[in-house]
Amino acid sequence: MKNNRRTLLAAACCLMLILSAGCAALSPITTKEEPLEERVKNYMQAQMERKWDRAYAFFDSSSREKVARESYIYRTRSSNFKAFSIEEIKVLPPGDQATVKVRMDIPYMGYDFKGVSQMQNWVKEKGEWFVKSEFSSQRKPFTPQEKQK
Repeated sequence: MKNNRRTLLAAACCLMLILSAGCAALSPITTKEEPLEERVKNYMQAQMERKWDRAYAFFDSSSREKVARESYIYRTRSSNFKAFSIEEIKVLPPGDQATVKVRMDIPYMGYDFKGVSQMQNWVKEKGEWFVKSEFSSQRKPFTPQEKQK
């Protein structure tokens, strides 16, 4: 009689384990959204390491339409930065746009420019943050401005 009880108890435990594993498999897998601050850090880190293919993946869809991946990756760049810090993040209502102020230390022609400020615009697409590219009218640091007529 004791052996039957033990066998029955063991079978019931196995059945419960199998059923709970099956329920876990049926529940939807939810991925946690990467916070904006982490996305900015990863984007800036990719640029600092000159990993242009990785940096390109952070651009929003409209930016990727303007510039092809290969064109961005093989673009000539005259300066790069050595360090960065995120100074400010402002998420705009209703929560799908943000501005991010980043400070960078940029070596240029033998000089170190500390704390050069850059404003970035970020947008949420399909639940994930992407940066609007600088391809359009933004002036790069250390490039001469056009003369006013």
